[in-house]
Amino acid sequence: MALLETYRRGAGRTSRNVASVSMLLALAWACYALMDYGNTRLDRLLGNEDPFFGRTLFSGGTMTDWFTPSFILALVLFGVGLLAMRTWLNRPRFADLLIETEAELKRVRWAPRSEATRATGVVLYFVLWFAVIMLVYDLTFSMGIGLMQGQSWKEAGWGRLASMVLRLDPPKSDAKTDTSK
Repeated sequence: MALLETYRRGAGRTSRNVASVSMLLALAWACYALMDYGNTRLDRLLGNEDPFFGRTLFSGGTMTDWFTPSFILALVLFGVGLLAMRTWLNRPRFADLLIETEAELKRVRWAPRSEATRATGVVLYFVLWFAVIMLVYDLTFSMGIGLMQGQSWKEAGWGRLASMVLRLDPPKSDAKTDTSK
């Protein structure tokens, strides 16, 4: 596809197609967002008292309600975006980058599945232990700083965690009934 490539036809086809599709999806999303949200927000952004971009151009039925100036602006932006994408994808410097990237990826020796699974397990194991160590440091330091600031033991760090887990505080419904007596 590569938006009907002209520079070095067929070379780097996969990477150029991936780049084309991702750029096309981004452009389509941007145009849809402009059309959908531009009806009201564009007028507010520009400070128009009388809404212009959200006004329907034809009155007649439900099929013409979506035909607004923001829709026309989105169509024009989509057309200009397609031309810009075609120009960008066929620039020799960018196209050569995509072609060389695909050629380099074909030369890469990928790790077998078992090795990749084992390496992923090792990484997850160390990330888990690092997270546990950081939790311990965080609770310890927040408890120390909280006690230095005059908070009670139940309000800071390890004490807060223990009071939440062991439910050392009375439930709020009991506190309300005790004060009403």
